[in-house]
Amino acid sequence: MNTMRALALATLLLAASTGQAANGLQSLYGTVLRTLADISGTVTSPVGDILVGTAQVAGTRLANTVIRIQGRYVTIPRGTAAFEIGFTSGGEARRMLVIRPEPARADAPVMLMLHGNGGTGENQANLSSIGNVVAATGIWAVLPDALNGTWDDDPGNSLGIGDVAFLSSVIEIMTSNFLADAERIYVAGMSNGAFMAERLACERSDLIAAAAVVAGTITGELARSCSPASPRPILFVAGTADPIVPYDGSRLGLQSAEAAFSAWLTWHNCLSSASTTVALPDTAFDGTTVTLTRNAA
Repeated sequence: MNTMRALALATLLLAASTGQAANGLQSLYGTVLRTLADISGTVTSPVGDILVGTAQVAGTRLANTVIRIQGRYVTIPRGTAAFEIGFTSGGEARRMLVIRPEPARADAPVMLMLHGNGGTGENQANLSSIGNVVAATGIWAVLPDALNGTWDDDPGNSLGIGDVAFLSSVIEIMTSNFLADAERIYVAGMSNGAFMAERLACERSDLIAAAAVVAGTITGELARSCSPASPRPILFVAGTADPIVPYDGSRLGLQSAEAAFSAWLTWHNCLSSASTTVALPDTAFDGTTVTLTRNAA
């Protein structure tokens, strides 16, 4: 399965439908009182302790609109808007791209999407077409940038960045400032971002409802230290021919996809005998096939 299509599928599987209540996004932190739709201007403006950029709304005539945020281009579909948020975490200036439904609604679920090594939030949005999921389901997509393009995903080889704390702050901002549903926060990542999503699921499972790991397995150090406080659904999308993250775990420091799956069964107290494996119908005819192994015990 094409990795990008798989990531979009993961978001569709995990995203819950948003409520239909009228938005209550009336008050933000600090002394600024306004709705999200009123955030406008040509420069980033302060809202309490965070910086909220201009909300750019997709046009209505065309299916998609290309916008530019801080010199980066991102495509958003009709019925959505996008803006950036900046704040300080661990003494470093950090940012994230947000793609939301237009109009904005309170109490919406959030899909936190983490890019691969060297990527950006805008790059990941374009690759995954997550904006289409936002338009179709009403979720908010939040795409943070890793510092210098690399996530601090392995506790055994820490970069000293503190990305678990950073992502925890991202979630707090979305639930406190933008009134997202704290019970429906999902995280998905690709490659380096996949390992970071998995680390977040290990160390802050209390903050998320589910996780998706695309083109990732598990590092040996994370496998030794992982101790999720609460069981959460987790999805792995792995390719047997992946040369970067080998399915069999043959790269130094990594375990296999099957070992990662087994580890999460143990941490969730699932019976391995309850796992089932089926071959999904081949509808793409692109030379690839998909086998689904699941455990709901």
